[in-house]
Amino acid sequence: MNMVYYKNLLEAKKQTMMLREYLDKKLKQAGFVDMNLESNPLGTRLNILALRPGLVIGLHGINVRNLMEDISKEIGLKEVSINATEVANPALDPKAIALRLANAYQKGVNFRKAATQAMDEAMAAGALGIEIKLQGKIRSERASFQKFREGIIPKSGYPREAASRSAVEHVLLKMGLYGIKVTVAYKSPILEEFKLKGDNNEENKGQKSE
Repeated sequence: MNMVYYKNLLEAKKQTMMLREYLDKKLKQAGFVDMNLESNPLGTRLNILALRPGLVIGLHGINVRNLMEDISKEIGLKEVSINATEVANPALDPKAIALRLANAYQKGVNFRKAATQAMDEAMAAGALGIEIKLQGKIRSERASFQKFREGIIPKSGYPREAASRSAVEHVLLKMGLYGIKVTVAYKSPILEEFKLKGDNNEENKGQKSE
């Protein structure tokens, strides 16, 4: 009985992982941020969090109907109903921030300017700290990375796991593929006495092996 339970649990986790990866690609234009599944006697409810939920639904619901059919065929998840909602506070969500940065860079916005604006918005929205790492051919043909930080970001142990979230997004620009990693730390009693050494808005440069 235990073996069957664990097997079913692993299959469910695998299916959820496949679904998340599928939605991340399928709903790129809608700004897919997150999802969760809720089981009920009538089937499964898929809750989608996006920057532009209207693109998930589509005119007269045509996009969401097509999405339900695709999920059934590609993932094997049957009897799925879909609910799409907008990110409540995109300035505090690491995935939303990474997506917005990727969009800004595609439009030609300066890397530092976009990162600084995102950090200012996060801190104004109540974040304890935010860190943005960019990696790729940022200024020349040689790959490098830049790091921007404001506020307090726990780096290890329980404080990092309990009070911070991270997300990674990739964007293809003229110079090549860029990686964007955003970490947001949230105000919490756990971190009230936590102190982080180092200057704010720190920028580090390094070379990435080709």
